[in-house]
This record gives sequence, C-alpha cells and structure tokens, in this order.
Amino acid sequence: MIRSRFLRTSVLTLSAFVALSCTDSPTAPTPIKPAAAGQDALLGGLLGGLLQTVTQVVQFVGDATGLSVRAVAWNSAYVHESHTVSATISPWGGTLTIPESDFTMTFPMGAVSQPTLITVTSDPNYVAYKMQPQGIKFAHPVVVTQRLRKTAVYGQPLTGSLFGAYVSDDLLDLSGIIHALEIELSTTIFQSGSSTLPEMETWTINHFSRYMLASG
Repeated sequence: MIRSRFLRTSVLTLSAFVALSCTDSPTAPTPIKPAAAGQDALLGGLLGGLLQTVTQVVQFVGDATGLSVRAVAWNSAYVHESHTVSATISPWGGTLTIPESDFTMTFPMGAVSQPTLITVTSDPNYVAYKMQPQGIKFAHPVVVTQRLRKTAVYGQPLTGSLFGAYVSDDLLDLSGIIHALEIELSTTIFQSGSSTLPEMETWTINHFSRYMLASG
C-alpha cells in the first residue's frame, strides 16, 4: 500500500514551505525582494497560528514509476472549466495564481537565471496542472500551494495521504488508477482544531511539466 512508502511526521512548518501563499494575489507575478525570507517566515508563523497547523509530510520519491495513485477531483462548488495564467518570472522570483482553482505557485529568488515566461493551465475535472515551458529545471525548488475548499476531499476526514505527483503529459484520462512518475515533497495542512480535515496542500517541484494533487 502506498502509505507504507512515505514518511509521516507532525511538524509546525517546513522551511521549504515558508512561501505558503497567505494572499490571494493577482495573476501577474509578484516580485520577491531579498528581504522576503524573513517576511515569509513570519507569514508562515501567522498561518500556523491561524490554522493551528498540524501537518503530514510525504517525502520525495524520485522514481515513483509503478506507484498507484488517484487524482483528486474538483467538487460540485467548482466551475469545471480550464483556466490559464501566464507571466514572466525574473531571477528575483515571483508568484503566479489561478484564483478560480485556489492555486498559487511561488518562485524563490534564483529559481530561474533569466526572465522566463511561465504558463500554467488547470484541468477542468481534476486538481491537475500543465506547466510550461516543458523540461525547464529550477535552481531552487518552486512551491505549489493548493487550497482544498473546491476539491472532493474538503470537509471529509482524511484517511490516507495527499501529495503532489508528477505524471505523464501523454496521460489523457486522469480517472481511476494512475501510475505516478514522481512523488514530490508534500505537506498537508489541516483545518483549525482538527487533525483529520485537510485545508491546504503544498508541494515543491524542481522541473516542469505536469502535476496533480493525488491521494494514496
């Protein structure tokens, strides 16, 4: 069973996830200044206090070929349409958001070495995203933050694991069992006062192109 292959622990926060998107920023990139590290740490602390954060951590699995997972679907509150955001990210970093999908991607300073056009497109039926340019690698991990209020797992006790999974671009059908190519370092944040009701998921990525929120 996939749960046995992952490391779980309870932590307040992870340094990899201090950029946990506490704002609903516009789709244009938000520059990250050199002083942002301390600000991000403060925001992470505030988020932890607000949510009384309890997290599950799923470790990175570099070669997850053959691991069976399921894509998390959007719930009935979601308008089942595809949404795209595109903006140029500079070496100073920045943020892309898809408000309709409660999705945020944060690029730390130095993730790219030159101004780079980044495009993210959401799947209309599942919590999955196509990211371009395909094949790009980042010098520092990029952080994805996915709020869960419009997903099928929201409001229900979490009995397994949630995590970001890298899947094939050629996979047209995300229903049923999916064989992941890679499991990313992921953190589940639960609702205030609960250790079972998930509120948000974050994961780091080092390259593009297609990721989804998975359960296992």
